[in-house]
Amino acid sequence: MMRRFKAILLFFVLFPVCVVQLQGQTYPIRAYSIESGLSESVVNDVIQDRDGYLWMATGYGLNRFDGIEFLNYFEEHGLNSNRVRSLYQDRTGKIWIGTEQGVNVWMQDSLYRFSELEALQQEIVISIMEDSNGELWFGTDGSGAWQLERTGGLIQYSTAQGLRSNQVRAMAEDPKGGIWFATRNGLTVLENGNLQTYTMNDGLPENRLRDVLIGPGNHIWVGTRNGVSRFDGKTFTNWSVRDGLVSPRVRTLSMSKDSLLWIGTEAGVSSFDGSVFERFTADEGLTNTIIYSSTVDKEGNIWMGTYGGGVNQILGTYFRNYTVSQGLPNNLVTTFSESSTGEFWVGTFGGGLIQFKDGLPHHMGIDEGLPDDRVFTITHDSKDRLWIGMQWGLARIENERIQTYPIQQFPFRRIRDVMEASDGSFWVASYDSGLVNITENVEIKSVWKEANGLPDNTVLAIVEAADGSIWIATYGGVSRLKDGEITNYSMEEGVPNNGVMGIIRDQNNAIWISTFGGIAWFDGRRFRSITEEDGLPERVCYFIEQDNDGLFWIGTKSGVVRFNVQQFYSDNIAEREQAFQLITSEQGLVGDEMNLGAVYEDREGHLWFGGVEGLSHFFPTRYKGSFAAPEVSITGLRASGRPISLKKSPKLSHDQNLVEIQFSGISFTSPEQVLYEYKLDDIDLEWQRTSERLVRYPSLPPGKYTFRVHARNSNGMWSGEYATVDFSINAPYWMQWWFVMLLILIVAGILFMFYYNYRIKKMIDIERMRVRIASDLHDDVGASLTEVALQSDFLQASNLDNQYKKTLSQIGDQCRKIVTSLDDIVWSIDARNDTVGDFTDRMQDYINNVLSQKNMQVLYNFEELNMGGRL
Repeated sequence: MMRRFKAILLFFVLFPVCVVQLQGQTYPIRAYSIESGLSESVVNDVIQDRDGYLWMATGYGLNRFDGIEFLNYFEEHGLNSNRVRSLYQDRTGKIWIGTEQGVNVWMQDSLYRFSELEALQQEIVISIMEDSNGELWFGTDGSGAWQLERTGGLIQYSTAQGLRSNQVRAMAEDPKGGIWFATRNGLTVLENGNLQTYTMNDGLPENRLRDVLIGPGNHIWVGTRNGVSRFDGKTFTNWSVRDGLVSPRVRTLSMSKDSLLWIGTEAGVSSFDGSVFERFTADEGLTNTIIYSSTVDKEGNIWMGTYGGGVNQILGTYFRNYTVSQGLPNNLVTTFSESSTGEFWVGTFGGGLIQFKDGLPHHMGIDEGLPDDRVFTITHDSKDRLWIGMQWGLARIENERIQTYPIQQFPFRRIRDVMEASDGSFWVASYDSGLVNITENVEIKSVWKEANGLPDNTVLAIVEAADGSIWIATYGGVSRLKDGEITNYSMEEGVPNNGVMGIIRDQNNAIWISTFGGIAWFDGRRFRSITEEDGLPERVCYFIEQDNDGLFWIGTKSGVVRFNVQQFYSDNIAEREQAFQLITSEQGLVGDEMNLGAVYEDREGHLWFGGVEGLSHFFPTRYKGSFAAPEVSITGLRASGRPISLKKSPKLSHDQNLVEIQFSGISFTSPEQVLYEYKLDDIDLEWQRTSERLVRYPSLPPGKYTFRVHARNSNGMWSGEYATVDFSINAPYWMQWWFVMLLILIVAGILFMFYYNYRIKKMIDIERMRVRIASDLHDDVGASLTEVALQSDFLQASNLDNQYKKTLSQIGDQCRKIVTSLDDIVWSIDARNDTVGDFTDRMQDYINNVLSQKNMQVLYNFEELNMGGRL
């Protein structure tokens, strides 16, 4: 009785509306707070800069966020005050920061103060804006608005000049140049030097305003303490709680690219399309419902700064998720089915069935007569009967009556799939007992197992082909049953893995399978596989489904993959990059791991995904993904563990050759799925890919380097430009040119010394040889000739014929001439005569011999000569 009471309670409390409007569902919302790195959980303002970074003004510090990491800045970094209230980036890229003690500006990666704004240094600056003339406006919490002219002048607008309140909480400029001020006491506009204020008397729902923005049609949207108001120049149109707004106390307004107004209040968030409000509160996933600030990033994500809950990122309304916290009987969702009359059924493993009829859900489990609450599969046949495959066996619901089949009639368990064939019979896939063909009255016609041709008795899915053949997914491959014969296909025939978990027939009547190793389709002869090597994000594929638009949806253990087969087989590289898109819990999926066969497209084109953590109701037309290419930048450089400044091209020493380069590709839709492609010139021969945000190069040789990187988001879009950093590694001193030249000179000097010593030695040897030759000539040849001359003289003294005496006299004279010539030769050869003194002596001897008979006077000037110098 108690269990039945709980079921009734579940019926009336947890599921009060139809399945497409369930209360208590959660949306794709991410939260970032102190535990994520945010300096404080109160976020007063949030903006996105031109480089893609998000900046958050908190009650304690300024924060920059790239989707993964926060960088915090405080007074010690240059802030006037840690209490940061407002942010704005101007057209030149400077970020203006309003604090409780004036204004700072962020430029060139540092915080500065502007001397022109000294008058604001004790003011609480709560709003900042730049007008079309490039002049800055600062709204304060007590001294009105201040205009910083381009000339540097500062003009104040306060109650003295016509403002209704000195608390200026927001400002906006319309296309005509009018400046609108949202104050605590009305809406004021400055046009042509004149101030005009609108209050409740003019149609505003409340004078206490919090925000103002210019919307489509140049309408002025105002957030008040009593709802949201739109001013068309003549009248105010107001909306509040009675119209669907989540709370009347509006604090912030933002407009997305699709003209959807996002309204942050003190009780949650509302989106407004001009006619219908949609609410976001703690039940839908917000961490705090008091919203202080908001912005829409380049990818269309909505950011809400909260009071105490950090910042919440609303990715959209394309997912509605349900778990046991929202009323599911069990998080393990296994199957879906829809009747021809619109009844929708959900099967769970351990929680039975949920039936949605007439807009109300009904839980059906063991207490309600279901023989087993461990449901594997459900399917409606052509007569709208619901067939239920369970752990226990098979059941059928017809005319709201549950019919079970005893083991004697149907002796099979663990039913994984039921399919109605074109001939009116039914095919039943069992986990242990093969494939069973039965009649509509559950009379067994045939059983197919390993014994009669199946490759494995574990059958997980079945489908009928256009030609009437039955295709069977087993743990041993794929089988085709036609005319009583089975043809098996395994890895040899192109199946990526023999563990086949899903099988379907697409819109072109082709057979597709999902396996433990990827997906594949049958081309008429063999299977053509598509695996991780082809770009499939995950190899383990639990199911595959094709929607009405021709897109395939693949359930994996890492999320759901949207697969565009036309892009995959395109000749365009960019299109092929976008063929696969992985949708994970990052984008709002209830959980990453899907269940076998747990996918369904309903009659409205919505998709239902069942996983191990609950149920996701997906609206494909609302999901755009991230079509803004990531902004990529170099965020850090470390050399041998030491951080290096990137302001100039770094020059590193030779012992700083272990280089680490950090980079960031900003994609807030799915930051964990950003893929990087990088290359270090002269080191990486090809472009390298990684999902990490740091690369390391150990032992780089000396030289000049350029590192380039760009990023791809989850939609396959690459950043248009590369982020680059140039650096160089100096050679060690022994590789420097001056050291090489010095070394060459030293070697040349050593060689020269060897050569010089060699020459000296040779010269000494030559001199010794000259002395020896001279001595030999003088002693041997000279003595011999002298002896010949003496012998001739001796012979002349004897009684010889005059003719002989004359000849002997000639011989003696000739010998003496030769001796005289030989003396010259000996003198010149003898190295001992190689001095200046020897040379002058020889010169005088020669002159005396030659010129003595000519009566010539010879003068010598030898006084300044170094007689001991060698020649």
